[in-house]
Amino acid sequence: MTVHHPIDPDVEPEPGRLAAIRSSFPDPMYVFLLGFLSIPGYLFERFASLQLFALFFLAGLWPLVVGLATTLFGMVTGNGTDETDTPEPTDWIDMGDRATNARALASMLLLQFQPILLLTGILQMVGHIPILARHRGRLPSPATYESDVDYRLPLEGSWTVVNGSPDREYSHSWGILTQRYAYDFVITDDDGRTHEGERSLPEDYYCFGEPILAPADGVVVSVRNDHRDYHRTDGRMDPFQRSILGNNVILRHADDEYSVLAHLERGSVAVDPGDRVERGQRIARCGNSGNTTEPHLHFHVQDHPNFFLGAGLPIRFADVGTDHPRTETESHDAAYVHAGQRVRPVNGTVAE
Repeated sequence: MTVHHPIDPDVEPEPGRLAAIRSSFPDPMYVFLLGFLSIPGYLFERFASLQLFALFFLAGLWPLVVGLATTLFGMVTGNGTDETDTPEPTDWIDMGDRATNARALASMLLLQFQPILLLTGILQMVGHIPILARHRGRLPSPATYESDVDYRLPLEGSWTVVNGSPDREYSHSWGILTQRYAYDFVITDDDGRTHEGERSLPEDYYCFGEPILAPADGVVVSVRNDHRDYHRTDGRMDPFQRSILGNNVILRHADDEYSVLAHLERGSVAVDPGDRVERGQRIARCGNSGNTTEPHLHFHVQDHPNFFLGAGLPIRFADVGTDHPRTETESHDAAYVHAGQRVRPVNGTVAE
């Protein structure tokens, strides 16, 4: 049995049931943008009929609908698959029981009414307009974009990709252009568990407090270091979060290439705006801050320093080792990584 995630992005993966469901939903992005045609209707009486276009803004809720649908499907049917179905590449990872998933679902719904997250969602969708304009509707993809920057994994040791891929079926957030090629990394044991004992304190998670590294040479653009780490890790998300990124660092590596490292531990960021960093330099520690149900590192590269205005970029990691419980260990000079894989840097050094 093999994992249906090829390293070659030109090879179409065979998705499991949940991924097939996610990818079957239409992309609401262009429908949402039609809502802006309603604005003249509210400004000028002669264009009042255009107010009906405001209904298209409801398409901005589509990522939430897709998330709820796939979460409910997983809760009802289980994350596993039968012998006749293609297995999910992440099915070996302990993602919590049905109670954990139910709490995550309830948190997701309640947080839609949290003012900061409501504004964040609006800004993310509005940000699609300048992104699409800048790229004339032709967004970066693995087939069209290749970076000249030598990116390494922003981690030490072996971590697991729990979310993310250059393929739509396993994308972190395909309909959110900034995070289309984002990754969520955790540390797992041989049984796929991310923590010791029960789901309780962040300190019980293997990745909490682990070093986070600069993925390439660059300059620090912005830093946040004062957001609390949420004390719950049982599926609930911080109701008083002030940023979905939590503590984070944004680095500039080249013209139009900026990396975002998020959910960092409070007080752990060791760099300041304007600092130069070296590839592999320790810049922070993994935390549980922002919009997260358990400690992990969120990482992506975008083409603008502003989180809401950058198009996500597909990035190959240099000198990376990959494996999966159903495949052999491989080393790559450069490769995309995919949900379900365990990954680690090879032939790399850490700059203090």
